[in-house]
Amino acid sequence: MSKNLKAIFIFSLIGLLFSGYLTFTKLILGNCPLTEGCPTFLGYPACYFGFVLFLILFTISISALLELNKTKLKLLIYISLLSIIFATYSTIKEYVSPSCLNGVCDYSLLLPTCVYGLAIYLVIFILSLITLKELN
Repeated sequence: MSKNLKAIFIFSLIGLLFSGYLTFTKLILGNCPLTEGCPTFLGYPACYFGFVLFLILFTISISALLELNKTKLKLLIYISLLSIIFATYSTIKEYVSPSCLNGVCDYSLLLPTCVYGLAIYLVIFILSLITLKELN
């Protein structure tokens, strides 16, 4: 079993928990956590989409841990690439047109949460590419 695959699983779990917290807070409490704005995509908070994307990556990573093949790695690559595009869009949108009160954001984690999701997606993408290359 590849150590990269274990890392992919761990990073997808971290992303799932982080985006799950953001989604839960928005759904249940009705506001975005961490004293920052809540960028939207297609009229819904971006964290909802991030949660779904991380859930898909998490599910595929579990499946790949059980039985590794090129198809699962390619799925990880494609979904993480789509996720990178989504998170980049959300990050740019948050910087260009902040969704915070009066357009001024106080990021309690120093950066918008989309940036952290983007970083995790990038790690998963890179590790998936490396793992696929090792299989060839």
